[in-house]
Amino acid sequence: RNRVAISLEINEGEESRIRNINIVGNETFEEDELLDLFELGTKPWYMFLSRKDRYSREQFSGDLERLESFYLDNGFVEFSIDSTPISITPDREEVYITINISEGDQFTISNVDLAGDLVDAENLLRAAIFVQPGQIYSQALVTGTEEIMVQFLGNLGYAFAEATGVPEVNEGEETVEVTFFIEPGNRTYVNRISFAGNTSTADDVMRREMRQLESAPASSLAIEQSKVRLERLGFFETVEVETEEIPGTDDQVNVNYDVIEQNFGNISFSVGTGGGGNFFISSNLQAANFLGTGQTIGVGVNRSRFMKGLNFQFVNPYFTPDGVSRGFNLFLQEIDSPFNVSSFNTTSWGGSLSFSYPLSEIQVLGFDLGVTHTELSSGYGSVQEIESSPKLIDGINNYVIQPLNSNPFDGPVRDALLGDVSGLSDLQLQKPEDLGFVDRFGDEFNNFTITGNWFRNTLNRGQLANDGSLHQLNLEVTIPGSDLQYARLNYSSQMFWPLTDSRNWVIALSTNLGYGIGYGESKELPFFNNFFAGGLIRGGGSLRGYEENSLGPSSTAGARYLTETGISLARDENGNIIRNLDGTAKINNDFGYQTQTLVDEVGLPILDSDGNEQVQLAIQNFYLDRDYDSFGGNILATASLELLFPLPFVPNANQVRSAFFIDAGNVFSTSCTKRQTLLKNCSDFDLGELRYAAGISFTYLSPFGPLTFYVAAPFGDGPGDDTKTFDFTVGAF
Repeated sequence: RNRVAISLEINEGEESRIRNINIVGNETFEEDELLDLFELGTKPWYMFLSRKDRYSREQFSGDLERLESFYLDNGFVEFSIDSTPISITPDREEVYITINISEGDQFTISNVDLAGDLVDAENLLRAAIFVQPGQIYSQALVTGTEEIMVQFLGNLGYAFAEATGVPEVNEGEETVEVTFFIEPGNRTYVNRISFAGNTSTADDVMRREMRQLESAPASSLAIEQSKVRLERLGFFETVEVETEEIPGTDDQVNVNYDVIEQNFGNISFSVGTGGGGNFFISSNLQAANFLGTGQTIGVGVNRSRFMKGLNFQFVNPYFTPDGVSRGFNLFLQEIDSPFNVSSFNTTSWGGSLSFSYPLSEIQVLGFDLGVTHTELSSGYGSVQEIESSPKLIDGINNYVIQPLNSNPFDGPVRDALLGDVSGLSDLQLQKPEDLGFVDRFGDEFNNFTITGNWFRNTLNRGQLANDGSLHQLNLEVTIPGSDLQYARLNYSSQMFWPLTDSRNWVIALSTNLGYGIGYGESKELPFFNNFFAGGLIRGGGSLRGYEENSLGPSSTAGARYLTETGISLARDENGNIIRNLDGTAKINNDFGYQTQTLVDEVGLPILDSDGNEQVQLAIQNFYLDRDYDSFGGNILATASLELLFPLPFVPNANQVRSAFFIDAGNVFSTSCTKRQTLLKNCSDFDLGELRYAAGISFTYLSPFGPLTFYVAAPFGDGPGDDTKTFDFTVGAF
């Protein structure tokens, strides 16, 4: 059928390698400086994995464009590339490249002007001009001016405006005049705003974030602001916007937003064992876009041997059409010996009602009204800062045995002197000088609080942002009618500085500062509202490389009574010895508290009014016989400096974050007790007491919420610090 079969045999051979690139005609700049602009070139010995020396026509064309842009940005308006002869060795293994250029003269700008239809925006357009007379001509600055002018005109409704900067050379003067020609086109209006990709999120939720309105002049700024507001919601993996002309018209456009939805909620959970093998499980579910309504609902359940908790949260970000939000929170919690914190038990319940008011596109002011009922129980062996020792121990009989250190088993039966503890004098049962919190304020409180909060948000995304900043300031104060009077001030921030246009290399800085005080009769911040630091703590105080909640002031172990098991002669109510059937004296086994004689400053016994020696309960302190638990403090200072970097072979960088980090911080107290100061486990703010850690971290936005891993090397740690080189969390950054 008049057809033939053609078979092609191809022998690719080896890739040709660049042996040398030579630039001819450069007089102003050194050849090495120009070759640094190229992606192609000879390969140093240490870059054995690089393909820099593999010739590619496309890469070579890009290198020539970079060379031309470099000269144009440095004032060489008449620069030209005359020829680029390329030679190859007979074995086709080595390539030699020669680039012949003509630099021309370096030009300065003599005048800058505007031309065309300025649409009554001349002052605005002149404010956008980056180039000025007397400067060396730069094509990059001219291009930047063109882009800003187009953006300004777009904000005025000229969606298809054009601005072109044209340099005109003044022959013989080495100067150029730059004229920007403006072609605004027709003013355009938005016909329709549409959304695509939002399979779960309601259109109304997205439309209320729009700053560009339908039937209004198309504004580039408003369209971009609307895109950023959609990104900040945290509902979408990506947000793209397109402005399309409507066929048959020259003054109307449609604005189309295309989104890819991501996981709306966070499911955080942890399972493990605590001290003494205590099993615990904690789960929290937060739906930030419940049923696509944009409302937030959160439920948390915690259960372990030492903690039970339940909380419920609801936030409606558009309680009113103009953006006033309303939320409420209810909680019930019972805690016994919190993790890494001094032992105490609390039962608390309460709730809060919150409102937030937008001050601008990026600022919000909010207020919370809350009520909390708290019941404290210091428990057996309470630390001194919560409830001072000595105190009687449940389960021991109501007698004391005299004297101290008597040992009835080493000698004959003795007729021990027994006394009723309740009969001891106040001197014998007196409290130490530093009274604990419960000694001074009791163990049950009703507190009413008002909280003011302000935040400023310019982050480009709701999760894993890589540009912009977030600043938050919160002040919580108890109001009249509360059993305790205190105030807590907290400031936190996140700031990102992209190093590249693609935002894959970013410097990030986060800080968290806190300060709390007591006022009125309270005089100090309640210990159960202290700040803590160490580990990954959601909401502030994170300092990787250390155990959770482990840094800062530590508590002082409680004192214990010395007890004794002894024997004595049994007596009846009249004091007569009770006899056994064989006539021997009946023996009692006694278990009680030991006492010791009170002495004065020179060691002499203290006598009562009758001349008898006074005694007190004998106490043994375990200050040095146990690890100190973290007690927290009223001053918090932590900071983290990170270098965000891209991971190779990861297609969706918006879902993954990797970073090198340095963390620093600690917790301090302005209310250190004499005991804490003596044992050197508490200090006021001191830069010398800061703790540090450096390492690498990875975060992945999994279907269960953020999954974070880190490896850290602590440094600057002090005696008794609990360090941790590896940790991970699910559901928290």
